[in-house]
Amino acid sequence: MLSIAHFYRGRPMDTKTMLSNATVTGLLLTSITAFAAPDAIVIDQHGSQVTENLVKGASLSFTPVEGSILPIGKNYSPFQLPDFFNSTRKSWSDHLGQPVRVEHKNRELSLEGTLEAVNDQYFTLSVKRVSANYPINDFYLVPKLAASNSRTSLNYQGILTYQTADIRWQPELSMIIDDQEVTLIQQASIQNNASLDIALDSALLHYSQRNSLVRPMMMKSAVAGDMMAERSAPSTDYQDSEITLELTDLTLPAASQTLVDLGKHSSRITQRSNVSSVYSYSSASKLPLNFQQQIRFDSPKDLMPGTYQTLWLKKPYYLSGQPVALKNMREGAEVEVMLNKSLDLTGDLTLITESKGAKGITQTWELSLKNLSKRPQDYQINHRMSAPIRELSLRSLEQINANSVALHGSIAPNSTYQIRYTVELAPTDS
Repeated sequence: MLSIAHFYRGRPMDTKTMLSNATVTGLLLTSITAFAAPDAIVIDQHGSQVTENLVKGASLSFTPVEGSILPIGKNYSPFQLPDFFNSTRKSWSDHLGQPVRVEHKNRELSLEGTLEAVNDQYFTLSVKRVSANYPINDFYLVPKLAASNSRTSLNYQGILTYQTADIRWQPELSMIIDDQEVTLIQQASIQNNASLDIALDSALLHYSQRNSLVRPMMMKSAVAGDMMAERSAPSTDYQDSEITLELTDLTLPAASQTLVDLGKHSSRITQRSNVSSVYSYSSASKLPLNFQQQIRFDSPKDLMPGTYQTLWLKKPYYLSGQPVALKNMREGAEVEVMLNKSLDLTGDLTLITESKGAKGITQTWELSLKNLSKRPQDYQINHRMSAPIRELSLRSLEQINANSVALHGSIAPNSTYQIRYTVELAPTDS
């Protein structure tokens, strides 16, 4: 699916403005040429895929990634690519055949002559008809004339697609938790490294979980002014197992980051529980239980999976929690999240008796729990045994796999609880 994107010419930045290295890269093309009109743009997390319908002699709108230019037409004549892949060489090659002055970066040395040749390491300067090679990284170029050999246009006519690092985005995913529900917030931080403002009628965000970054939530005060106006949130599309979101009417100022609202969706918490997992190895007699707070809810819509920054809502305060990974975020899917260490329950498992026979091992365990809070607390304890389980003594025990059982229930406020259960384990070779 392609989205139509129209770009409008903006004002170039003041040459005295301090720019990042990434911005300087974007300036290679856009500061000296007028924009073409790309027909579609897909913004990825590490760059963008731009599609343009060029007339012969037109220039590309962005600096392409080397090796990514792909003509879509059935047949085309060979054409020379612009010299924009090497920023140092490009600024020199624009002045081939012209009189220039070069100044050494570290010594008081200045030469004037005609620039005859340039490569990645050396340039050739003719001074009074005597040509010599000089290291390109040791000298500053001081042109005497405007660039006349700038090769930024393409001798190609038709549809062409290419990748660029000038525009990229990162997801800003957050989850706000209160007593009754969770609110899932999706935002996009879009970076424009080009030197001109860009206005998009439509664009497509492409989301990939590969190499995703954990990023802090940006609050409303950091949102660009033109993003403050209410707009309908884009839907998350899972077509062809690729996650995309379509944006409309988007303005990206030059050399900037813009925060875009992708929607906020709430879901009721269906279960809260204190969960602990423990393994009883052969020499263990008493096992401490470390509980984690877990919640369950249903995904309210098709949303982006990934790492969500948690915030606990204690009106009017927001407490920052730890990031959590949410994997299955399709509409209606049950989402299970481990949030933080529980401070409400403590306990342990103690091996009371153990007997070995020809049929295997019989063990009796005692669970001790204490609720430190003023509220009832649900719990689930996953107990993994050292051998496959043959038989259980309690109906309330749930065997979740060959070696593990789960104990779950509820404990009253400020109370203690004990229960014993017996398991028969299959014999082992040892």
